Amino acid sequence: MAETDQLQRIKYKATIQYLGTSYHGWQKQEHDLTVQEVMESSLSRLAGESVKIIGASRTDAGVHAKGQVAHFFFSAKDSVPNLKKAANAILPKDVRIQALAKVSPDFHAQRHARRKRYEYHIYSGEVFPPFLCNRAIHVGHSLDLSLLNRAASLFLGTHNFNGFAASSTTVRNRVRSLFVSNFKKNGAHFVYRIEADGFLHHMIRNIVGTLLEISKGKLNVESVTEILHCRDRSMAGPTAPAEGLYLVRIWY
Repeated sequence: MAETDQLQRIKYKATIQYLGTSYHGWQKQEHDLTVQEVMESSLSRLAGESVKIIGASRTDAGVHAKGQVAHFFFSAKDSVPNLKKAANAILPKDVRIQALAKVSPDFHAQRHARRKRYEYHIYSGEVFPPFLCNRAIHVGHSLDLSLLNRAASLFLGTHNFNGFAASSTTVRNRVRSLFVSNFKKNGAHFVYRIEADGFLHHMIRNIVGTLLEISKGKLNVESVTEILHCRDRSMAGPTAPAEGLYLVRIWY
């Protein structure tokens, strides 16, 4: 029996953090650098063979992650006694495996996800702090926390979110259930937290764009209910920039 046949292939669940600024999203692409590509390249280098990794969420270009989850198979070798440490040693500094655990062969990071949490970071002060560059967005007007939360609360529950989906969305089922939709603030720093059983392409960024239009008086609070009812994307606000968005946590 060949040596490679004797190696035990183990399935791992990885919790990954990354700054998305330098990457064209998670999903591997032909001409642009992605997080999935650098993960597979590093793991393949350690394994001495091709390693494929499947992520739970296909974050867009510029979107960050504090708790992306992925799975992959890896052949156990004595030369890699601490896989997490070894992988982090060769991964780019803006990508890190925070946790690594062995899982059953039938675990699937994408299909088995039950709930996801994202955050969107907004700064409303007069001067945008340079350390928030590419990690939050700057708005040029004051934000009313009470108004934002009144509008955000209307997204709670189960709705058809076609009016907040990107035109490129291909999934047929546009119904999602939202469990959390609210704003917190610390001085001029606002954080929108949203949790759901799943999200459509650009759904969160389109929701944030709509909420910011409400904050500017260009739409009213009742517009949220109208858009959910009419399911018309043209009624909603513009897509908010990617750099304010973070994938925070995934439940299984």
